[in-house]
Amino acid sequence: MAHEEGRQEMNPVWNIALKELYVSVKSRRFIVIVALYFIIFGLAVYAIKDYLVQMGVPSVDSNELSLWGVSAEIYTTPLAMLFTVNMMIITVLGAVLGAALGADAINREVENGTIRVLLGHPVYRDEVINGKFLGMGSLITATYLVSYVVMVAVMLLLGIPLDGESLLRGFLAILITVLYTLVFLSLGILLSTLSKKPETSMLAGVGLAIFLTVFYGIVVSIVAPKLTGPEPPLGTSAYQIWAEDLHVWMNRLHSINPAHHYVQLVSYIFAGDEFFNYYLPLGDSFTYGFNSLAALLVMLLLPFALAYARFLTSDLN
Repeated sequence: MAHEEGRQEMNPVWNIALKELYVSVKSRRFIVIVALYFIIFGLAVYAIKDYLVQMGVPSVDSNELSLWGVSAEIYTTPLAMLFTVNMMIITVLGAVLGAALGADAINREVENGTIRVLLGHPVYRDEVINGKFLGMGSLITATYLVSYVVMVAVMLLLGIPLDGESLLRGFLAILITVLYTLVFLSLGILLSTLSKKPETSMLAGVGLAIFLTVFYGIVVSIVAPKLTGPEPPLGTSAYQIWAEDLHVWMNRLHSINPAHHYVQLVSYIFAGDEFFNYYLPLGDSFTYGFNSLAALLVMLLLPFALAYARFLTSDLN
């Protein structure tokens, strides 16, 4: 009897979150995307393992990631290098994972009629959407924590020494990776409330994730020069002004892309100081990355707020 009362008093949000976690971890899309991630990451580690093992004293090196509009000075320890490789994979696959998990979270329940069964219990709509987000967010967090443990294990297996500073910064980068993927989960849930067809929202979500992480940087490199105007002769003062305008336009266009802010933040976490040949202090990294962190939080909360409002007011029949 006491057990029954305890079960009844359990928060419905947690009940829905646990159910969503259980269903999502068994879904084919999750298994395929995570398997693909580990295969690509394994191949990348195999390709650079000799360089990692033979790496000498860490140094501050320039890192150009023009596809996402980021250039940074990275203190290149073995873990920083391995995480940079991991970041390039996650930037694409993490976005696809988040969008794919959320893209049919609501409309699939409506199409199958299970939403009416669910709401027939003493459960409110806000508890449903919050529970779904919490469940899938927990799965994403657990997946990345496992990937970080695997990354550290790979380094230990290769006999590469680890330092506490790199481990801490790697953990912070994993938290940013979780935030980045939640942005696309939020976008996916929004699409699932806007479209009645799960197939349509899934296609739109995955397509948007791939466009923003693979093709958007190419579009920016084509559009920004057109917005800046004709290129003056090289070496003139007009050329310098034109180049500055081009840089401003490229930054403006990249700033609406979550991938840009994710790569920027991870680069700041592993940023180096050339004078001291060591990491930039974390306080300075936070100051430089504050705008990108704020942008990712807005990109997470805004679509979810819109999805929340849409789900609470929509006709589910």
